[in-house]
Amino acid sequence: MIRRWLCWLLALLGALVLRVAYTGWLAGFILLGVLSLPPMGLLLSLPALLAAKVELYPGSPRVRRGDAPCWRLTTYSTLGLPLGRVKGWVRTVNEWNGLTYQAKKSWFSTGAGTSLDLPAPAAHCGLLTGKLCQVWALDCLGLFWLPLRRGGEAHLWVGPVPKREELPPLPQEEAPGVRPRPGGGPGEDYDPREYRPGDPLSSIHWKLSAKRDELVTRETLETVRPLPLVTVDLFGDADTLDATLDLLAGVSGELLAQGRSHAVAWASPITGELRRCPVTGEEDLERCIEALTSQRAPLTGRSVLDLPGLGKSLHLKPGGGEK
Repeated sequence: MIRRWLCWLLALLGALVLRVAYTGWLAGFILLGVLSLPPMGLLLSLPALLAAKVELYPGSPRVRRGDAPCWRLTTYSTLGLPLGRVKGWVRTVNEWNGLTYQAKKSWFSTGAGTSLDLPAPAAHCGLLTGKLCQVWALDCLGLFWLPLRRGGEAHLWVGPVPKREELPPLPQEEAPGVRPRPGGGPGEDYDPREYRPGDPLSSIHWKLSAKRDELVTRETLETVRPLPLVTVDLFGDADTLDATLDLLAGVSGELLAQGRSHAVAWASPITGELRRCPVTGEEDLERCIEALTSQRAPLTGRSVLDLPGLGKSLHLKPGGGEK
């Protein structure tokens, strides 16, 4: 852009010298034309600049750590007008470990939905959030940088590389228990309780209600068999978190390959709130890992083993290994 301004200044200097050396109308017309070039170029470029918008998309919504994912920058124009040179800055934040990256890209837009790819950082697991910080475009003469409209955030999930190793023995499952069946329904096992507004009439125990002289409802029970429990801690540096997630993906994947459903539990490293995620298939495992990596993991925090009433579990230590 500096060279273009220098060229314009040289042209202006030449027009001034011509105006001094030659006092005819043509010299004045040339000087006026050179002076009007910057505002005229800006005015002619405004329709294309106002009609353009740059959006950010992930090249693929899910990748594995170490792959080569990308952010896709796409320029749209409601008028279909081309632009000159466009430049933008993409800021990427890993929501799990807090690492931040920034990359710059420049391109030329034809006005027909120009797209190009910008590498996304996939060195660590986590949910990547990408955002266009600034987008600028040159006018038709290349003298002014003007801001363009930009879209919202884009998300890309970087998953682990499963660590395959011999599966350790799981703790023995607890004895089956019972709980109220969600939604009620028929069943042989039930507990009587007081009638609540909204209970269906079919669930009322009329004989017991007559004896107690108040409405009593059957609350249907169902048998619950606890799933084997795998626990992890969500704190440590980026490499430790990656190793823990690799181990979890490998252990859970091996359990699923053997047809063994299980549950994954972890504690919020800050509040200590316990969360459980049942895993009965590959889709459940993906959702569980996404839930793990979508929150910020500090360097230190509360361990899931410190929570009371957790029961027996297979604990995967940060950095790899089990205990």
